[in-house]
Amino acid sequence: MGIYEERLNRIQAAIALEPVDKVPVISGLSAVAAPMTNTRMSAFLSDMELNCTCNIRATDMLGNVDGVQATLASPEGLPTLWLSNIGVPGEDIEDDQLWQVIEKELVTQEDYDLILKDGFGPWYQQFMKEKLRDPLTRMKPLNDYGPTAQKRFEEAGYVVVKNMSLLTPFEMLCGGRSLEAFLIDDLMDIPEKVDQVFAEIHKYNMERYIQRFESPAKPFGVWVGGWRGTPETLSPAMFRHFSWKYFRELVDLCIQYHVVPIMHLDACWDLGLEYFRDIPAGKAVMALDGKTDIHKAKEVVGDTICIMGDVPASMLAFSTPQQVYDYTKNLIQTVGPTGYMICSGCDIPYNGKVENMQMMAKAADDAAKR
Repeated sequence: MGIYEERLNRIQAAIALEPVDKVPVISGLSAVAAPMTNTRMSAFLSDMELNCTCNIRATDMLGNVDGVQATLASPEGLPTLWLSNIGVPGEDIEDDQLWQVIEKELVTQEDYDLILKDGFGPWYQQFMKEKLRDPLTRMKPLNDYGPTAQKRFEEAGYVVVKNMSLLTPFEMLCGGRSLEAFLIDDLMDIPEKVDQVFAEIHKYNMERYIQRFESPAKPFGVWVGGWRGTPETLSPAMFRHFSWKYFRELVDLCIQYHVVPIMHLDACWDLGLEYFRDIPAGKAVMALDGKTDIHKAKEVVGDTICIMGDVPASMLAFSTPQQVYDYTKNLIQTVGPTGYMICSGCDIPYNGKVENMQMMAKAADDAAKR
């Protein structure tokens, strides 16, 4: 058995809540791969072959990593998800800065009328060209190199556990509308129209996702985004109505097609953990970013869902290696070793220290030796 097959089996066992020889380590590398490899951000973003090379080199630096969540790091796909423009290093902001979402109220309530009149697809295509600098054209190099990047990572021995993101209508619109206008002017003032718009968006997205899942490019796993439509942001009734029902349909779609839903839960989901209880056991991953109480999550869903995370970004940037090692070791003992995968809480930060990142894999290796 080669190293790739060994790691794949380990990850699959963790997701299935089966015993593992070592707790899997999943990389959360993204933009930080550029400074880790002393690469200018503008070069990193303009050359996808270089981008992939930097990502593989950076992953190698982390130690005994089993899987990755990104083979290429680029902001060009974000506008298609968030309906907002991006400040791109070397174009809109300084070359050595991290890309930034420029969240403005680009989507209006008049756009809702157009979506209901013409359908979401035609509106979406026109909106991206007129308001978002045509991201589909800008991300063509990213998409074209994607299959090659995945092959390169697999040949290097790394399992690509995620290479696609699924979004609820809530997550798509809250960026383009801006959060305050979306919550107050839309969800509270015109909820019936929002329901109709959500139905159009969800139908369009589900058709796209099914097409991908039925294609030869079917992914091993995907992110199901839970960024702002959280039980911390919304009242229980609004959460169930505007967020959870769509989120759950995405999870069920993944399971139907034997794709692993990696439920990427940013912010605090403590108040909503019970909603995940009836997801089929051994089929999904709950990825936490340090805001949700990971030990409470283990208590509530640990017998049915594999938990991933949640070494905080602040710790990777500002703590000592020993502190990261001790924190990770504690997670292995208290959340793992079964049904658990080590990962950073969301992406590894742009200012993360390599010596801190390495402690996650070291803690897993040391625990496996005992």
